Amino acid sequence: MRKSHIMPAVLSSLLAFGIACKKEGSSIDNPYGKPIKINRDTATSRGSSAADATSIQRLHRHLFAPTCANSGCHDGTFEPDFRTVESSFASLVNVKPIKNDQAGTFNAHVLPGNADASIIIYRMTVDLGGNSGIMPLALEPGSNYPAVKDKLLNNLKQWVNKGAPDSKGRYSRYCCARPSGRNGRYRNLLLRTKYFP
Repeated sequence: MRKSHIMPAVLSSLLAFGIACKKEGSSIDNPYGKPIKINRDTATSRGSSAADATSIQRLHRHLFAPTCANSGCHDGTFEPDFRTVESSFASLVNVKPIKNDQAGTFNAHVLPGNADASIIIYRMTVDLGGNSGIMPLALEPGSNYPAVKDKLLNNLKQWVNKGAPDSKGRYSRYCCARPSGRNGRYRNLLLRTKYFP
């Protein structure tokens, strides 16, 4: 008997709740205003201006991701890893390359502050003596890389020469390299005030 008294009580409660929650008026005002549309080309990522054509974000979007992160290439299969902005930065800046020129000239994919001492620029402009060819080795169908190659390489050189900042605008602790000695080797000098902790 007790169960029969509970059922009407539950039903009447649900009915009362349903009436009380009935929507009045046509819509509820959005307290946050209109939705915000984000322009990917000008959006900032954690404080750095992605609108800058020489930012790591724009380089990733227009150079590394569409040209280098192809299946079987720099998609995590081989270093450097160009799958994301973060993996691009982490596998480029002050990272010793596996493949070097025959003289072993280069100490890093990207040596902040010195595009001429960065193997990434060399690999995209010069064949390593039959080692791998000029990067990129293959392009996706419909790629516009040949038409914008010079512009993208110039943007890459500028990013490296300005210290290769990360997506937050921070500089590596080992920025920036300047030539020292007669043999053309490079030493790292701390020339920036913003660096990784």
